[in-house]
Amino acid sequence: MTLAKSTTLIHRPDVKKTPTLNLVSLMDIFTILVFFLLMNSGDSQEIEKANFIQLPDSMAKGAFQNDLTIMIGDEFILIGDEQIVALSEVEKLDGKPIEQLAARLSVEKKAEAEYTKFEQKNGLPVTIMGDQSVPYTILKSVMSTCSQENFRDIALAVNQVVGGMMAVSSSEGGQP
Repeated sequence: MTLAKSTTLIHRPDVKKTPTLNLVSLMDIFTILVFFLLMNSGDSQEIEKANFIQLPDSMAKGAFQNDLTIMIGDEFILIGDEQIVALSEVEKLDGKPIEQLAARLSVEKKAEAEYTKFEQKNGLPVTIMGDQSVPYTILKSVMSTCSQENFRDIALAVNQVVGGMMAVSSSEGGQP
């Protein structure tokens, strides 16, 4: 004799099933979002601003690399917080290389263990950050010193003007 099993579905109209929220999927999405924001927030391309330097404006579109920054202040040339040489001494050189800066760049160069092929061909990168009122002879002395010490990949720090128009002088006959 065989026993037959029968199942019957009982429909209860009074019991309502409430929808549930799956928090695991929501947590996964937020975790991915947090990692994405953390990874992309560290890609800042700003230089540490010095209050005593007013940078010139530019519509430059190149990316900034912050390797070594030389600041030309009101009274001194600095690398980081270290004062290298007084501007009064640099003005006397009339565009010639600066010995004190060359010695400091030599130390920086020795700290770099290996050079990429680009650095071997074009020299080491350096950024010069100077006030827009710095005389050209001082800037020329700093740049010639950098070049002499194989820091030939020179970038000048500027304020990037986004979407602005630079005025064309009237002697060129252009419209701003």
